[in-house]
Amino acid sequence: MIESIILVEGEAVQEDALRISLANAKQLVIGNAPGFGFILHVAGNTSEDLNKAFLEFANVPGVSAVSHLAIHSRR
Repeated sequence: MIESIILVEGEAVQEDALRISLANAKQLVIGNAPGFGFILHVAGNTSEDLNKAFLEFANVPGVSAVSHLAIHSRR
């Protein structure tokens, strides 16, 4: 399993819009980051799953930027 902390930026982003279906990945925690947007803890089965989830978040309406803040791989 691979996990990431992701910053999703955008002034018009709604928390509910970030609760999307992510094939082989899932949102574990969604938290508000005042002045930025939201911070998400996301887990995927593989790095490819995590990258697909990252791109899905980038396509959410109102999102202006998405950044990986940390990546952790469990073996």
